[in-house]
Amino acid sequence: MKACRVEIVTFADGERSYFNAGGQLSERENGFTAVYPVEEDVARLELDGSALVMLRSGGSRLQARFSSGEPGELLIGLSEASGGIPLQTHVCSARRTKDGWRILLHYRLMSETERVFRLHIAVNIISEEQ
Repeated sequence: MKACRVEIVTFADGERSYFNAGGQLSERENGFTAVYPVEEDVARLELDGSALVMLRSGGSRLQARFSSGEPGELLIGLSEASGGIPLQTHVCSARRTKDGWRILLHYRLMSETERVFRLHIAVNIISEEQ
């Protein structure tokens, strides 16, 4: 396990938002798993080749799988209620860098009012545990 910093810049509806948190990173040959806190919840990014899975567990649940050119579904849960929104991934591109991983994600939520999201995700390695 390695200590890491997850940074996510999101562009949607003409707005830009920024998120960052410290976490733990486990790397493998074709990807990684990063676990980090989001408010009171625990989030997880899992990269497997060219597919990215985002998970959030706790009071606000979320799950989505992104792979370029593929349809998917954003599953959302709050308390006892849950539901899904269809999505279309346009770009999910990841690359390994000397200090971590960079991911470009571009997808469209296909709800009553379509929304386009562009994310720049950086998972920066802080240190390796010995």
